[in-house]
Amino acid sequence: MKSWIAKSGVDSIADLAFETAPVPVPGPGEVRIRVKAVSLNARDLMVLEQGFMRSPQVDLVLGSDVSGTVDVLGEGVTDWQVGDHVVNLHFNGWFDGVPPALAGGGLGSLEEQGVLAEYIVLPADRISAAPRGFSHPEAACLPCAGVTAWNALMASQPVGEGDKVLVIGTGGVATSAMMIAQGAGAEVIQLVRRDDHNDRLRSRGIETIINSASEEDWGQAVAEATGGVDKVINTIGFGAVNQALTACAYGGEVAVIGLRDQKGPALGFELFGKSVRGIMVGSASMYAALKEQLETSRKKPIIERTYPLAETDAALQAMKQSGRLGKIVVTTEA
Repeated sequence: MKSWIAKSGVDSIADLAFETAPVPVPGPGEVRIRVKAVSLNARDLMVLEQGFMRSPQVDLVLGSDVSGTVDVLGEGVTDWQVGDHVVNLHFNGWFDGVPPALAGGGLGSLEEQGVLAEYIVLPADRISAAPRGFSHPEAACLPCAGVTAWNALMASQPVGEGDKVLVIGTGGVATSAMMIAQGAGAEVIQLVRRDDHNDRLRSRGIETIINSASEEDWGQAVAEATGGVDKVINTIGFGAVNQALTACAYGGEVAVIGLRDQKGPALGFELFGKSVRGIMVGSASMYAALKEQLETSRKKPIIERTYPLAETDAALQAMKQSGRLGKIVVTTEA
């Protein structure tokens, strides 16, 4: 089989290796998955280029989000059948509640090999059924970006009918948040830095779009346009927290997801009557709840573009470009 490997010491897309390796064999309690699609995340670039959650001595297969079919069952596996359409669960052993101490960093980081390969082996409790009616590229968008957005929107102060949600950006987590918030009956307000996708956003039911490049005090602009939002999906990082709090109504919550801006805010009056929560993907139970909502709402992730597995390097380069709408996905079949 073929897989993409970041060899020890490699920190650039150009130096990734596309290699042939033996097809893995599942052990007791494991399943082998024929990979059909892998969605890419900003995290993958952080692992490769910045050493985020990476062990320097490990030759690492990249990628954390897979959709595929069960191919072979290991000894003792009874919960799955060959041919089942499944996705991975991001963290090791985080089924519900707070994450366990040994949850690790997710697939494709530290010592856990990733999913940019034609076959992978995972423990039988590290996978879950894909939503009914989802293609492999669509399902691959859920394990990290989808669950992260679900955690941000629904795990604390869940949004519902008539609530207002400010979504910052148009990448994978942002568009997942749009999908989930609208599925819950909330109104989505979009913050962008360019107007390329405004028509597409409006076609998806988003009426209020604010450009932060022209509205420097965008938090106040959002507050004036909406009367204050109930939730902010902050995909930028700590540096956007003050403005995000300004955009909130009293009782609102800022969910901090992005790590692009890690300069800490000087919190002041904006914080009173509001809250800030850091998001770390989510648990198996969060994925199950997301799956249930999507099967009911019939909403699907937005996919910007797909690439064949052999062109994963080009797909990663595309991840470095700003302004996309939705996810970039790698597929193993034409």
